[in-house]
Amino acid sequence: MSICQLKGVTKTYGSGPTSVRALRGVDLTIEAGEFAAICGPSGSGKTTLLNLLGCLDVQTSGVVEIAGTEIGALSARERARLRAEKIGFIFQTFNLIPVLSAAENVETALHLARTPGNRPAMAREMLAAVGLGDMVGRRPGQLSGGPQQRVAVARALVKRPALVIADEPTANLDSETGGRILDLMREMNQQLGATFLLSTHDTLVMSRVSRLLTMRDGVLTADERREGEDRAASGREDGDRAASGREGDDRDGRDTTTAEAP
Repeated sequence: MSICQLKGVTKTYGSGPTSVRALRGVDLTIEAGEFAAICGPSGSGKTTLLNLLGCLDVQTSGVVEIAGTEIGALSARERARLRAEKIGFIFQTFNLIPVLSAAENVETALHLARTPGNRPAMAREMLAAVGLGDMVGRRPGQLSGGPQQRVAVARALVKRPALVIADEPTANLDSETGGRILDLMREMNQQLGATFLLSTHDTLVMSRVSRLLTMRDGVLTADERREGEDRAASGREDGDRAASGREGDDRDGRDTTTAEAP
């Protein structure tokens, strides 16, 4: 089942001689459960493509369908509702609300999606799933990069979205912590069936995904499918990061020593 489809999609900014053609007839299908990434140089169209798939913008021409809904036919309010309910976001700068605890940050996604049920319990459960069950009460300022990005992953997944878009999710992390975050996302992809689409310049990310799309000058120039399980497994061999990572990715929030949560 396809989660998103693009058919002959173009996007042009401006008009006349100063216009910029960011996308030039893109055709793409992302199937449910994929763990895919888009790479390419700056100006290749990656961000524009993610903006369309994230319902943050609309195409100039062509068709963009997200979870069976054509976004070009929606109003701005309808796109915002679709985005809140069906799409999770993971940012390179984490974008956590500093005055809220980890659990409260995760819970905001449930409020925006109008998800019924015990939202605080759902937030705590998802934080436990990403290895932060003992840090639910900490604020972002009490966590360093690895744990903050784990909170961001939990926030993206807690509403069980159709698609998770991760924009340079390892860019602000060292390579070891970035590897653990990739392991975590792959684990969530497999356990929850979540569909991931990452944008990256990071060769580590490119080596871990099961599908790698390459863009240049607004067009898709390559579409490489891999054995995702083998890639993920090979990435975890370096020091068995998946087994030890949750103690090592600055879990105490400030340094690399392990400490009990207050």
